[in-house]
Amino acid sequence: MEGISPPTQALTGWAQEHGTTLDPNVEIYHDPITGLSFRALQNITPGTKLVQCSFQTTLSYLNTIEASPSFQSHSHSPPFPQQFIDTLKVDDPNIIGHFFLIQQYLLGAQSFWWHYIRLLPQPDAPETLGLPVWWPGVDQKFLDGTNAEPPIKKRRALWEEEWKQGIALLKSTDDFEDSEQYTYHLYQWAASIFGSRSFRASLTIPSELIGNSKLSPDDLSLNLEHIRKDRFSVLLPVMDIGNHNGVNQVEWSRDPAAGHFSLENRELISQEEQIYNFYGEKSNSELLVAYGFMLSGLERDSVNLRLTPSSEAVQLRRSQSSHVVDPNQPQQEFMFNVRISNDITREDNGITELDVFSAGLVDTMSCMVATTRERKFILANPTYSLEKDPEVFSGPMSRNIALVLRLLHDKLQYEISRIELFGAGLGYPQNQNQHTALDYRNRQTRVLQTAIPPISSLLQAAFCYNSFCQHTPHSTIQAENHRTSLHQHVEFLSLDCAFSWLDLHYPDLATHVFNLISQDQEEPLPLDWAILVEDWDHTYWTVWIYLVWILWLQNKSDFETKHTKLASWISKMNVSYDETLSSYPEISRLHADTTEQETIDFMIQNVAKLPSLVASPLSTESFERLRDFASFVASEEVLPVSYQMLTGSQAGEFVEQKLLCIAKVGPGSNVRDEGIWRAFISSLDVSRE
Repeated sequence: MEGISPPTQALTGWAQEHGTTLDPNVEIYHDPITGLSFRALQNITPGTKLVQCSFQTTLSYLNTIEASPSFQSHSHSPPFPQQFIDTLKVDDPNIIGHFFLIQQYLLGAQSFWWHYIRLLPQPDAPETLGLPVWWPGVDQKFLDGTNAEPPIKKRRALWEEEWKQGIALLKSTDDFEDSEQYTYHLYQWAASIFGSRSFRASLTIPSELIGNSKLSPDDLSLNLEHIRKDRFSVLLPVMDIGNHNGVNQVEWSRDPAAGHFSLENRELISQEEQIYNFYGEKSNSELLVAYGFMLSGLERDSVNLRLTPSSEAVQLRRSQSSHVVDPNQPQQEFMFNVRISNDITREDNGITELDVFSAGLVDTMSCMVATTRERKFILANPTYSLEKDPEVFSGPMSRNIALVLRLLHDKLQYEISRIELFGAGLGYPQNQNQHTALDYRNRQTRVLQTAIPPISSLLQAAFCYNSFCQHTPHSTIQAENHRTSLHQHVEFLSLDCAFSWLDLHYPDLATHVFNLISQDQEEPLPLDWAILVEDWDHTYWTVWIYLVWILWLQNKSDFETKHTKLASWISKMNVSYDETLSSYPEISRLHADTTEQETIDFMIQNVAKLPSLVASPLSTESFERLRDFASFVASEEVLPVSYQMLTGSQAGEFVEQKLLCIAKVGPGSNVRDEGIWRAFISSLDVSRE
């Protein structure tokens, strides 16, 4: 190890004296980019123990309680007050570890770990840590609006809370002197050292070493639980010199008998190559916040997407077998991410456009937007996963996936606009921190921009055609679209298109309806649907669905011959409503507010006066039941989208409105058991057959 500094030589000498060793072909050197690093003096064959770190040299919470002969405090200063230990050891052993590191720093050369601590970035020069949490405010502004901003703020708030808790306990007793030296600045430093250099307790500490201790049974059980759940972390002097390049070519192993934690290579390491450790599969967001650097390669760039489902949606999601929660990170249950996928080999499992999203995101969103019918389906099929179903548009969740895609699209667009908004006034970067942050901003934006087009194309494919519409752009199949096959299973209909269908096939009825709408809304003819959908889409969907059912009931065989697809959907809606009623009888009501009800009743009651309908009037009870059913379908089977208007004052513009999902698959009329709703439908004597 020629050429290394005397402090580094002192570190290795101290470590070796206490059982930590390097393989003879491993040296420590100073790299101009990565700082202290490992390097191969000769070719190193696979399976070599590169570093063996003695547990005698580790530093953590375990040393403060002297958990076993392997974890001693080696302290030349008074121990922490028992109240301090007893209070924090139950839920916050990591706080104790941070204060212990401060104590060892304050001891200076008297500390057992002095040769290690003096080579760490020092509290009087925290910028040498390279962590964004220590950047000046003007540099941190370059991270505003990105995924890095929230965890940085969270760290600061957490550290302040932890320090206040610990320092209050130290000051509450007269048995501990010099508590004023344990400043918040030093606590931030200690927490940063642990956050950027430590190892997970569950992966490093053998339970056998804790079992061989003088701890009480309760304390022993508590500390084993702390280790299993990583409630504190461990500093491993010398071992922590290994840097991270994102390539996992090493293995970690524990040897309780020898008292070592070892780093071993799986691949050949060539002479003069830097020897890397592996910190785990971490995104550049995690690397930047926790370690202060990023790696090249788009596959490491990701953007976090946090969901906040309602309690009902949470319960529904947790009923699915695909839902997995890390018991050590319960707060991350609904944190997901989007990244640029570089996996060119994939199983035929789910929609390819969703490959860029982490597992569980789409299924969680599905639960968040599920209608009553869809919730019933999810509960009845706990092993079903929307995001793993390549034929989802062919099943009963077609409306659901379309809405999830639309919301995902909007979420990605929002995240881009947020990054751009915060970045608008930043100006040109003036230092390395700002250059790094700007690079990170651009990477985040690129990930989001890459994920949007596939979703946009899929939504366009779903909405571009329907067989009910007579408007040329919608009635012509685009042969070049690889998703046109989904129209065999589901179609999405706008109010404009729905009433144009009515006008084509039932012109007298349509004319009467248009006149009634014009009269009620005080709007001129021809109707401008761009205006009507703004506030009245639910109302007129209820009216349209009611009319379609009446037309079907008047002459079922004729209707089913002329409108096969629509008749199939009618049949499936009847079965679905029956099944939903059996579980949720409370849905049997009008799903509309007072103003909507007035317009719905006005429309339906006046339409019923047409000569073609007056011959078979419905009773008041039957009218209300069919109306309530239509309002339920108008609530359950629609999805809000930004849809291009084809007629009216805003022709060619995209207007927010609700499309009706007409799924041609699902439960059919051959279901044996006839429920309350279908029995009611069968009892209506309005047919002219």
